[in-house]
Amino acid sequence: MTVNEILTAIGFVGLGGLLKSILDFFIGSRKAKQDAKLTFKEVRYKAIILMSYALVNYEKEKTMLVVNRPDIASIDRLLNELHAEFINMLLYGSDEVILNLKKNIDHPTADTLNILAIKMRKDLYGITTWLKPSALKFD
Repeated sequence: MTVNEILTAIGFVGLGGLLKSILDFFIGSRKAKQDAKLTFKEVRYKAIILMSYALVNYEKEKTMLVVNRPDIASIDRLLNELHAEFINMLLYGSDEVILNLKKNIDHPTADTLNILAIKMRKDLYGITTWLKPSALKFD
């Protein structure tokens, strides 16, 4: 091998390493954004599902709700909080989750809550499930 061939080979290796580093950076940046988005959705969905549960079971849960969220002392305040979460969710929630949260706010029942939970699982983790809302009810 001549000196020129050696320098050319070193140049290709250096260029390949540089391209790999750039590609790794962009892939890592995209993954970090996706992880942050998922973490945000998990936190919001957990708060929403707990407030929705409190709405469905208000008489049983109102004491615990006041302990955990002293700013929510009535069912009207709880509904206002869920409406605010609904408006906020328009920015990040899937269509199915948005529509099902609206149904749960309009008609708070165990079935609408269970459907909402199933849709949230699908949106967060892509879980395809055979579960029906009736399977999630407690006797």
